[in-house]
Amino acid sequence: MKKLLIIGGVVLSVIVGAAVFLFSSLDTIVKKIIEDVGTQVAGVKVSVGGVKISLTDGKASITGLSVANPPGFSSDPAFRLGEISVTLDTGSLSKNPIVVKDVLVASPAVSYEMASGGSNLDQIQKNVQAFTAKQGGAKAEPAKASDKSEEKKVVIDRLAMTGGQVKLAAGGIPGANTTAKLPDIVLTGIGKESGGASASQVAQKVMDSLVNGALKAATSFGNLLGGAADKVKSMVPGDAAGAVKGLFGK
Repeated sequence: MKKLLIIGGVVLSVIVGAAVFLFSSLDTIVKKIIEDVGTQVAGVKVSVGGVKISLTDGKASITGLSVANPPGFSSDPAFRLGEISVTLDTGSLSKNPIVVKDVLVASPAVSYEMASGGSNLDQIQKNVQAFTAKQGGAKAEPAKASDKSEEKKVVIDRLAMTGGQVKLAAGGIPGANTTAKLPDIVLTGIGKESGGASASQVAQKVMDSLVNGALKAATSFGNLLGGAADKVKSMVPGDAAGAVKGLFGK
């Protein structure tokens, strides 16, 4: 009996120790997951400064999240997101999908770079769309009795990005560097109708919204750039030139 008590005490201490390690390392684990999954989905390096999670409060914050530019563009990040505050439905943490009540992204900074083959945002958007297509498509039916049924998904009640800014850089052309306000972006009910959204599906929805917001902001660049706008348009061949023409209203 004494030996059993000793063995039981050892097992309990191991379990408690493992639990303490897991919770103390949770921030680091989530940080790595965001970086690894984000890099796979975007096709460019995604890095995170820090993650803080409080499961008891259902709160999380992510700081210093940046998305690198594709090859052929500057070494500056394509996206630099301010602090991301997340409010979770703690009752759903052990379920699938996990319900996220609110995501607030403060002061996102977008770098919109034009080159002869298109823009950096176009390339990242294509990367995300290609990855999502490989995973079954953004509009795929929810998986039933298959391996995908175990994939963790999320429902995001509300996601807002506020106080953002877009910076235009066009191939080093003098005068073709300026900034504009990024319109506030509010998305609701992400994944709600489909029984949850995968990480790549959420990324595509957010990416599409950011690109569309950047394009809207870019409509003000024509007045700001003056003659440089014509030089920017002349850099871009074919269909892309038409899109750029629309940006500058000429």
